[in-house]
Amino acid sequence: MIMKIFRKTIIALFSVLGLFTATQASAQKLLWSADFDFNFDNRENAQLSLPSYTLFGARLTPQIGIGWGKSQHSLMIGTDLTKTFGRDTRFCENPELLLYYNYRGRAFGATAGIFPRKKLLGDYSGTIASDSIRFCDKNIEGLLMQYKGIGGFIELGIDWDGFYSVEEREKFRIFSAGEYTRQVFTCGYSLSVYHYAGRVDVPGVVDNIAVQPYVGAKFEHLIPLDRLSLTASWIQTFQRDRRSGEKMVMPYGGEVRLRIEKWNFGIDNRLYIGDNLMPYYTRYGSDLHAGDRLYSMVSNAHKCYNRTEIYYQRTWWTNAIPVSLHAGFSLHFLAGKMASSQLIQLSVALDNQRLKLNRKKKDN
Repeated sequence: MIMKIFRKTIIALFSVLGLFTATQASAQKLLWSADFDFNFDNRENAQLSLPSYTLFGARLTPQIGIGWGKSQHSLMIGTDLTKTFGRDTRFCENPELLLYYNYRGRAFGATAGIFPRKKLLGDYSGTIASDSIRFCDKNIEGLLMQYKGIGGFIELGIDWDGFYSVEEREKFRIFSAGEYTRQVFTCGYSLSVYHYAGRVDVPGVVDNIAVQPYVGAKFEHLIPLDRLSLTASWIQTFQRDRRSGEKMVMPYGGEVRLRIEKWNFGIDNRLYIGDNLMPYYTRYGSDLHAGDRLYSMVSNAHKCYNRTEIYYQRTWWTNAIPVSLHAGFSLHFLAGKMASSQLIQLSVALDNQRLKLNRKKKDN
């Protein structure tokens, strides 16, 4: 089955290439890209009575397409190939088709179809999407609209996550984010509206809404550091299990984030004080709650969760073929106990437009 899907994807890729070569219009351009992601995420949660596990794998995302209108418009097709190391598969797990239209104007942009999550501009924190979810679910099936102005941006999109059937629930997420920066100050928000409905033999709907406004400031101009920033946010949720007939619950909390960086080494500390943000986790698990599980461990007795990450982060060949590395060690403090995790992420982004711009700069 997997090989059949892969063969169909390859045939579709060559069909697009053939369509391009058969077209004589000079205004059209061949576009291609290839992204590589390597991920090692080791969670040691035994002291918190949570499962300890390791996500170790790699992903390759080749794409090809046609651009026109000074590359404002493009139609792309590709595939997302993922291999989890250690899993007994001859090829890879469920290759996913990428198929989308993209428009990029001076200020407004839109993407429709199945496209990579990396196109998002917003900072959706761990309360909305955990690190493991970001790696395992790298693509969006739906629509994304974005506006970039002087000093900021705003985006709105929908990700259709499940089709109503006998086997699967109907699920979709409406999301939005915005940010505005003036001098050293920043303000913004992120929003997630998740509709978790039933399937043919399982009725019911669960609403899971989270909004997180934030304000922040950067102080690296005051002292010799590459980064010194402080951000404070408020997380407000609205959740209701309509099938059970329970009243709506509205857990909330505040989070303060401090980042310090020098010579590519940094410290990223997040302190959360508030309620359990995932009251239905024992009932629906990560199908309903995509955020970091540790935000569900806060109880009435313990309302504080702190995460401290020490990391090294660097990007090479930024103007040509960016290769980015992030390696970090995190300590998680919760309810008087401590857990740890290690993260190594390597990414490579290759595309013909970036290479072309880099050649022009060298020629000049």
